[in-house]
Amino acid sequence: MPATVRLLATLVSVAAIALWPVAAWRWQTVPVLVLLGLTGAVRLPLRPLVRRLGVVWLLAGLMALGLAGQVGWELRAGNLLFKATLSVWAVSLLTHTTPLAALVGALRRLGVPPVWADSFAFWGRYYAVLAEEWHRLQLARRARTMTRSRQLKFHALTNGLGVLFIRAYERAEQVHQAMRARGYRDGGPGTATPRH
Repeated sequence: MPATVRLLATLVSVAAIALWPVAAWRWQTVPVLVLLGLTGAVRLPLRPLVRRLGVVWLLAGLMALGLAGQVGWELRAGNLLFKATLSVWAVSLLTHTTPLAALVGALRRLGVPPVWADSFAFWGRYYAVLAEEWHRLQLARRARTMTRSRQLKFHALTNGLGVLFIRAYERAEQVHQAMRARGYRDGGPGTATPRH
């Protein structure tokens, strides 16, 4: 199946899941069965999926707390968590089965502005670099922090995020200068598409 079709199918699925009426939540077992079947067919690894879902559950849980006290808030909060889970699941299937270069090409064919498509391409390409940098910062923090104080750990975490942001910005500047030297012109003629 072409990457453009996969991307469109995923976007339509996520939109349908998000717009599904709260009262008809029982019918959402249909996308669950479809996603289960596709997960088994493509052998989607569960560990990365669970990591992504952990972040989404945290954010969706905070949003669900904002519904507390309203009429039927339990159903609405559960529906929010369930829809977020299904949406991340669908997007994970797309990213697992479609290479990054094919996704970027599909975005361009669908008329997405070149700046957005290029940003997505570079985010996907350098995500692993930033993840490795974050891992190194965490190892350094653990080696230097000999206390169990939560306040000091939180302080070290926020400092680490600041350092990561600065390093990511510096690396982005270096990458941009290297791209300009090789003919990249912000999505216009002579654009150099990153190779993967």
